[in-house]
Amino acid sequence: MVLSCTPGKRDLATARSLIDSLRSQAIVDSRIELFIVEAAWSGGRVLLTGKTTRPEVAADLVKRLKERKIACSDSIIRLPDPALGEQNWGLVTLAVANIRYQPAHAAEMATQALMGTPVRVLQEEDGWYLVQTPDRYIAWTEADGIALKTTVQMDAWKGTARLIFLGDNGLVLEGTGAASMPVSNIVCGGIVAREASPASHGALQAVRLPDGRKGFVDGPEFRDFDEWRGVMSADPAALVVFARRMMGRPYLWGGTSVNGFDCSGFTKTVYLTGGVILSRDASQQVLQGTVVAEPAVWQGLKAGDLLFFGRRAGDGKNERVSHVGMYLADSRFIHCSGMVRVNSLDAGRADCEPSLLARLLHARRIIGAGNGPATLKTHPWYNR
Repeated sequence: MVLSCTPGKRDLATARSLIDSLRSQAIVDSRIELFIVEAAWSGGRVLLTGKTTRPEVAADLVKRLKERKIACSDSIIRLPDPALGEQNWGLVTLAVANIRYQPAHAAEMATQALMGTPVRVLQEEDGWYLVQTPDRYIAWTEADGIALKTTVQMDAWKGTARLIFLGDNGLVLEGTGAASMPVSNIVCGGIVAREASPASHGALQAVRLPDGRKGFVDGPEFRDFDEWRGVMSADPAALVVFARRMMGRPYLWGGTSVNGFDCSGFTKTVYLTGGVILSRDASQQVLQGTVVAEPAVWQGLKAGDLLFFGRRAGDGKNERVSHVGMYLADSRFIHCSGMVRVNSLDAGRADCEPSLLARLLHARRIIGAGNGPATLKTHPWYNR
């Protein structure tokens, strides 16, 4: 837009400078908080548009403009979008919901969420919801995969007797007969509600999905959710057993289910089976837990420690963490690169990859760490 006067150009330039400054100061990680704000010249004043999860930052912007005697119109959407009304929570209704960086099927996949995962619904756009997952990651998913809930309805769900699926892949069936058709599939980590049923169905359990669909599941692969998370403590041996169960699973960019992982999606899923909610990306996971000194000296590592790889700082470039795996024992670690596989930190062994070993940056201990991540036992989105 062509600006009509020099004062307008000056005011607009000031507004844009303030936006950039506040964004850099207040938004530490744009994957988990948003300040997408733009300024334009309209009707003789600065027009502010966009959206943010940090309303106090938007208010600060308006305040600073007024202090500089700059007239502005504030059209910034404070998320959750008021247009959603009271239904600004949701539960994932698909076995695995794909979550993308933009509201389009062709957009890059950011992450995934499993059935029964609670999400904060922030905005709706053309059949897509902008959601925030329990690890605080923000991206878009199809509206068909989310059952919208009010705060009251979410509290009711938290108080419902729930079951967690700990098998690999399973089915929710419409009936109890041998010819019963599926209502939905479900993967490890999926959560459903236990449905009261007056009749006995043998090993089958009546359940209700987050969107109200009902069916039956094979009981032995399901555990009472409250009971399970009550005793879950990220036992290293159990993490190793589950991780090894995933051997050969394919690499999938953005994947966080047993059907396919990226590197951090793999470690995140392994720890989820131990009741721990790791951050989404390797560059976020490296900030959790406690530092294990000298990660190259693998004798000091313990099962469950996370190993981080990437580019070292130097030659004017910052350090960049781009890969993560989990330590097993005897110098070996498991990770997803092409597929889930095991490699060694010992340069003298055949399963060591020298190029990968040269990129080893850090090791972090999650189990028993003071700076540990959230757990299913304590996360407020899962608990009343």
